Amino acid sequence: MIVANPGLDSASLKLTHIYNYSQEIPGLRLRLWMPSATVLSAESPWQAVAHSGNLYSQPHPAPVLLILSDAEDWRAARQFYGDRLDLPRLHILQGADARHWGHGALNQPAVRLALGEAVAAALGRSGRLTEPLQISPIGLDPEDLPPPALVKQGCLILGCDYPALGLAVQQRLLASGLPCQCELSAWPKQKWQEALAKASVTVILSPQDGYPGLCLRTLTAMALGTAVVVTKNLIPDFYCRPGRNSVITMADAKELTEAATKLLKDHEQRKVLVQGGKSTLLRHRTALERNQYIELIKNFNEHWTIAKSAHKQEPGELQ
Repeated sequence: MIVANPGLDSASLKLTHIYNYSQEIPGLRLRLWMPSATVLSAESPWQAVAHSGNLYSQPHPAPVLLILSDAEDWRAARQFYGDRLDLPRLHILQGADARHWGHGALNQPAVRLALGEAVAAALGRSGRLTEPLQISPIGLDPEDLPPPALVKQGCLILGCDYPALGLAVQQRLLASGLPCQCELSAWPKQKWQEALAKASVTVILSPQDGYPGLCLRTLTAMALGTAVVVTKNLIPDFYCRPGRNSVITMADAKELTEAATKLLKDHEQRKVLVQGGKSTLLRHRTALERNQYIELIKNFNEHWTIAKSAHKQEPGELQ
């Protein structure tokens, strides 16, 4: 498994889950490669994996399966293994833009696995893939989260994907005398989870391009019992249902402020959304995610054969 740029975000956390699921499969011994200069912070989701004894600074010379994710992983793999078309590859796709398939990723056949329905829909809309797309559900277990606060208060804005809008909403709420905290750059996982556990209302801003990511923070907000306000995407996130588990608005400071203000003042509506969020979470536990991934790997040879036959592009020119 190549991880050229280990991060702190939800996508990195999901990759550690995939690593752990892989370790459970009989007969599969997974080696993890990271650049020798990698320094993992204390907040990194890769810390536990790094201390497992399976982290290497030299790639395996002849892997039977190569697991890659973003464009930087593919660039590293190209340096190590060239353009070999016979090397089985599993491509974990966390998004639909070039950060996830650049550096020649689409020039090589691979079994493509999208993390979540929203990412799969965005990739389908792009029309770039030649192979069939497998879809992994996104799972979350409340047992892995901090406990919700007994008394919740104020509004939290998770705005690292759209900081200018997050700041504008925060200023409007504060001007109205409503307590509000705003994440303008990415917080470590523990910090944003603890903030979610204390908030009555959480506003989650999608990236400016309008495409949803993994939506793991949305599920986390639902699990921790905060009423959720999200911005409308070009493609639905497949989790939020307006009026049932969330409020969905345009990416507009006035609309978002009005939605958050209304929820902060309406206990009964908050209660409806919180209960709806908990019901949503029941359908998105990690057991399904784990079982489907293990089944994919057990049948990998079949998927690989299909991927190779579907792949029409010639190797060479980078995309």
